[in-house]
Amino acid sequence: MVSGIKGGLDAKGDVSVGAVSIGPDGKAQAQLTVTNHGQQSYEYVIQVNFTDQGGELLDATAVTVEGLAAGRSTQAVAHGNRDLSGTVKAEAANAIRY
Repeated sequence: MVSGIKGGLDAKGDVSVGAVSIGPDGKAQAQLTVTNHGQQSYEYVIQVNFTDQGGELLDATAVTVEGLAAGRSTQAVAHGNRDLSGTVKAEAANAIRY
């Protein structure tokens, strides 16, 4: 999903993923905190995978964060695409800053 971004740097260490909740529409969502540890402003693309307790992939989505200044943090929300139920976990599968 994000592997095709040219000139991007691995930024998984800049992303933390909160607990998953299921919205009234039945779709999973997870709060992300993105912290720019770099020396300049960056754009971010984050692939978030939603999995079951056994690690089976249930859904995936991409989140973009634009113009995050050096040393700053921001919040974003990853919204799933499929109706899910039960215990769902989320992880930042890939994160690129460019």
